[in-house]
Formats: sequence, structure tokens, C-alpha cells
Amino acid sequence: MHTLSRLLTLFTAVALAATLGCERVSYAGGGHGSGGASHANEADAHGDEGPDPISVTLFTPKVQLFMEYPHLVVGEQAEFLAHVTVLATGEPVRSGSMMFELTAPGGAVRKLTWDAPKRDGLFVPEWTFEAAGKHGLRLIVDGPQVQEAIEVGELIVHANADAAFHAAEAAAEPDPPDLVQFLLESQWKIGTLYEPVSKRTLVHRLPLPGRIVAPQGASAVVSPPFAGRLLRPQGGKLPQIGDRVEAGQVLAMIEPQLPATEIVQLSANRAQVRSLETELALRELDLDTKALEVDRSLIQSEARLEFARRAMDRAVQLREKGVGTEQQYDGANQTLRLAEAEHEAAKAMKRSYERAHERLVDLRAKALPSEREAAANTSVYQMPLVAPIAGEIVSVRHIEGEHLDAQTELFRIVNVEHVWIEAEISEFDLSELAESPGATMTLPAYPERSFNILNGGGGRLVNIASIVDPETRTVSVVYEMPNSDGLFRAGMFANVYLETRTATNAVALPEAAIVKDNGRPTAYVLVDGENFQRRDLEIGVRDNGFFEVKGGVTEGERVVTTGAYAIKLASLSPASFGEGHGH
Repeated sequence: MHTLSRLLTLFTAVALAATLGCERVSYAGGGHGSGGASHANEADAHGDEGPDPISVTLFTPKVQLFMEYPHLVVGEQAEFLAHVTVLATGEPVRSGSMMFELTAPGGAVRKLTWDAPKRDGLFVPEWTFEAAGKHGLRLIVDGPQVQEAIEVGELIVHANADAAFHAAEAAAEPDPPDLVQFLLESQWKIGTLYEPVSKRTLVHRLPLPGRIVAPQGASAVVSPPFAGRLLRPQGGKLPQIGDRVEAGQVLAMIEPQLPATEIVQLSANRAQVRSLETELALRELDLDTKALEVDRSLIQSEARLEFARRAMDRAVQLREKGVGTEQQYDGANQTLRLAEAEHEAAKAMKRSYERAHERLVDLRAKALPSEREAAANTSVYQMPLVAPIAGEIVSVRHIEGEHLDAQTELFRIVNVEHVWIEAEISEFDLSELAESPGATMTLPAYPERSFNILNGGGGRLVNIASIVDPETRTVSVVYEMPNSDGLFRAGMFANVYLETRTATNAVALPEAAIVKDNGRPTAYVLVDGENFQRRDLEIGVRDNGFFEVKGGVTEGERVVTTGAYAIKLASLSPASFGEGHGH
């Protein structure tokens, strides 16, 4: 079985190699690492195939440059193989120009531009150096995918081939262990991406199943205390699902079924009240009629009084002029006094009728119920059903006029302005639980979002239970969160992550960079543009797509985040992925 597994793995590697197969195009001037004919002659003189080419791997914010060139000799044409990759996508630069800007030892600057890559991602500039020494090189890539200047640094140009060969021997170093070659052409086909190893603060979170519930006291059921008929509230209507109600609001009335004797007595009482009301109305009508007669008499007396006063004024004037008689004066005076007496009697009669009307109104108020009392008497056998809490009606079970039994659920009210998140932690994980653990939450309803319960989320820890459930062997942990936007609904499932421990300033790798190899976590670190080193990792805290790495990589190294598994397959069958370039 073990042999079969190895054969299947090798077959997969060969199949991927066929998919990624590196088709090479030969260019004049030698293969990968070729230094030209003179280099070959010099290599023959030293009895081997010649020194390896110089390779440069550089990163800018936008591109990766992997460039190979031979050890440089004055007067010999050198071919530079410059591979340019767009970092954001892992794609080769397919079009655009590359300019060489060379600064000679004396400070003279020479520029030369190649209008397009020889093929996707590969520029092949050629240059003949006229002087030995250190030359500065700057590359400028200008195309639709990217525009970037790359500071390559110093190039060493040797006086002759022998000096170049000895310099190469002196600089030669053994390859690091577990080195895997994966050519850029293959990397481009799968969009290989790298990411620098960095430090960050990671928090270990314990995943727990949970659910959202209404807080204690935030849900209520309205039921009638006795059997009866369901009626709408006075001047209103029965609430519907989705209606917002306030605490103490009358939602409905319940009218019990009365015995026959009580119904007869109630009808008799109502008949007596109606008879009394009719009698009082007749008395009030009679009184109002007589009041009208009094008002008419009062008006007539006022008119006669006014006439008598004018007559008296004329008699006084005539007497003063000596024209009028004493008899005329006495007659006018007597008429005025009679008019005044009659007017005072009319006013007294009006006041008497007003007091009688007031007594009648008071008697009626005492003898007959007011509109409110009448409504109360009408519904003396109706009991209001009120909302015990403020919230939203989420359930209405019955309709107006329906007969209900006692304790029948009529309305259900829920207030979810705040919600509780209940999580269950195993008793075997209690040792990892802090006194007041922070927590985050995800919901299947919103798979792209994460909710911070405590820090920034406005929530609080309500309780960590003191009792272990005997069936599930778990302990309940309850948080409360505001729900002003209504995202959380009672009954939702939740994934709750309790914070247990924190790694501060820890070396961290993204989860995509870690590949299992025989059960061990590994990563592939970029050595140069086409060579990677396999590293065994010691993993610590995992947090939000990142792993703490206690050993295996160091800060600043670049690890493969996309394409790591393909590099692992290449390590199983290196020959299937090519033996270097054949440009």
C-alpha cells in the first residue's frame, strides 16, 4: 500500500510537470548561463564546463526581477536574461520596453532600449563593456502592465577571461539543502505569488458552537387570565405581526361569557338607566322652555325701564324750565320705579332658573354615568390585555371575536435591541478560558463578515455558567451585544471564537504558505528567482488566516503563498520540471 501511494504521488508530479512543461527556445549566444565561446575555451583550459552565471533577484513594490548573466569580461559581448514578473498577479510582463542605463567607472552614462521582450516575461539585452571595473546598472521597464525603475546595483567587469574565471571560483558556494528548482515559466503558468515573512500580534481563538437568543426578560407572551371572547381595544384595532408596541399598551379586550341571571340583571340595570336618562332629559327640556320665557320677560323689562328713564329725563327738564306740571313729574317718577322693580324681578327669576338648571345638570351627572363610565359599564365584564414589555409583535395566534380558553397564547412580543450570544465550551477546554475572555463571532447568514463582540463591538460578558451540563459536558458562556441595525435574529446559529492566549510580535505566515509534507507543516522560501528551499516549521498560535512560526523561517524572507503545492510536487520529481533554461 505504501508503494502504491508513492507511485500515485510520483504520477501526480509527472502529470503536473507535463501541464507546466517548459518549452524552451534556443537563442544564439549559448544556453542558460552561457558566457560565449571565449568562456567555453577558458572553461576547457580549467578542465570543467565553466562557471555558473551570476544571478540577481530583486523586488520593487511592483515587480520582481530575476536576471542571469555571465561573468563579464572587457570586449566580450554579454547576454543578460532578464525575467520580469508583476508581483500583484504573478504574471510575466508581456509587452513594453526595457532600457539599460549603465554608468561606467569614470561616470559616463550610456543608455540603450529594447522595444519588446523576446517572449513573455523575458528580455534579452546584449552589451559589450569597454572598460574593466565597477559599472552601475539601472533598468527601466515601461509597458501597459507596469512602469517601474529597478536599481540593479554594481556589475563587475574583469580585464580578461582568466580573471573572470578565478573570481567565479572564489565566489562559488554550495547549494543549500532541500533546494527545489521551479522555473519562472512554470511559475507564470500557475500565477505563483510570494509574501515577505512579517511579525504581527496573533490571538489564539477557541472555536465554539453558539446561537443568538433574546435576552432574559426581552420576550413575553400575552394570554387571557380567563376564558372569553377576543375583542379589539376601545377605539383601536388588534395589533399585527411586525407592529411595535410599548410596555403597558392595551392590545386587546377579553370578554367572559356571562351566566343568564347576570345577563338579565345587566339588561334591567341598563333599562333603568335609560328610563332615568329620558326623565331627566324631559325635565331639562321643560326647564329650558321656561328659561326662554324668563329671558323674554327680562328683555321686555329692560325695554320698559329704558323708556321710563327717558320719560323721567323729559319731565325733569320741563320742570326746570317751568313748563311741566307737578302731576307730570310725579307720573314719570312712578312709572320709572315700577319699571325698575319689574326689571329686578325679571333678573331674580333668571338667576333662579339658572340655579335650577345647574342643580339639574349636577343631578344628572350623579344619577347617570359619564361617557367614560358608560363605556366602562358597557365593558364592565371586559378585561384589557396589556403588553408587559416594549418590543415587536412576532406572533398573533387568534382573530377578533374568537372564543379563547384561559392561558391561550394570544400575542408573542420580542425585544431584540440587544441580543445574547450563547456558546458552549467543553469542560476539557476550561483550563484555557481567561477570567473575561474576548470573543469574535461569524454567522452562516453573513459568511463574509466577522463581528467583534467585546472590543469595538459594544458587547459585554454576561455570565460563564458554574454548572457543567451532564449530557453535553459543556459550560455555557453568554455575551450580550447591541443590535441597533437588526442584523441579529433570535434563533440564528453562530460560530463563536473565544480568545485564549496571545502571541505578541510573533513571526507569522499566511495559512496559504503552509503545506503538509508527511504530516509536517512546511513552507517554500525563495532563494532566488527559480530556486526554493523547503523549510520544516514549528507552528504556534493560529489567528485569522495566519500562523505563528516559532522556527523555520525568519522575518523578511519571502515564502510562496500561491503555488506552494506545485513546488512540492516539483521536489518529488525534479527532472519533470526541466533542467534549467534552454534559451
